[in-house]
Amino acid sequence: MFHYGFGFGYVLMQVFFFLLLISWVVASIVALFALRNVKLSSIAKALWVLIILGIPVLGVIAYFVIRPTEEE
Repeated sequence: MFHYGFGFGYVLMQVFFFLLLISWVVASIVALFALRNVKLSSIAKALWVLIILGIPVLGVIAYFVIRPTEEE
């Protein structure tokens, strides 16, 4: 009789946004652990950490696309 806006579409969108949030957290953690094994200077690692955590989605995407190489 009364409809308060909690239909199937609403629930589906909430589940979708929740899964996006979880996938972003997992991708950030994976990127930070992968950054731990790369041989970079401490300043370069700190900058990457700030980029990954400071720019939520784009930072993780940038890390996986650019893949910082080791210094020589």
